[in-house]
Amino acid sequence: MTMRWRMGLTVMLMMVVAVSASIAGQSDEFASPRIVFVCGHGAAKSVIAAAYFNKLAVERGLRERAIYRGASPQAELSAATLKGVRDDGLSVPTTKPASITATDVTAATHIFAIGCSRPAQASSSGKAENWTDVPEVSDGYAASRDTIKRRVEQLLDQLAKK
Repeated sequence: MTMRWRMGLTVMLMMVVAVSASIAGQSDEFASPRIVFVCGHGAAKSVIAAAYFNKLAVERGLRERAIYRGASPQAELSAATLKGVRDDGLSVPTTKPASITATDVTAATHIFAIGCSRPAQASSSGKAENWTDVPEVSDGYAASRDTIKRRVEQLLDQLAKK
């Protein structure tokens, strides 16, 4: 009986970890449609966008999920962004910044370059758009977050109509 209980608990914990990673914005396990948010370093703006998108998509019952990527990724996630995401009550991502790949572009239904140039492969896909109005996180998390959240909510409204 104890062995069965332990196995059940282990399976349940694995499911919680998988769901948490997906909601935080980095799980590659979920099915399309997939949204890709890209920022310069893959450590701040795209992280905020993916975290808000995934939380709000779940709340609205939408299938779409988002991941974050960088045009020229830095080694670690931004400390200010992690603090802000945590303070906002969102799932805190743990995956390090990564470059957008051809696989990301192929799997994506939408790609949003936030405050950076669209990567060439994303531009040629016809799926990419620029969000140039987002303030730098280094100039203040709240202003950046508020603009990103507004943009994400508009995107979710559009997706819900389809």
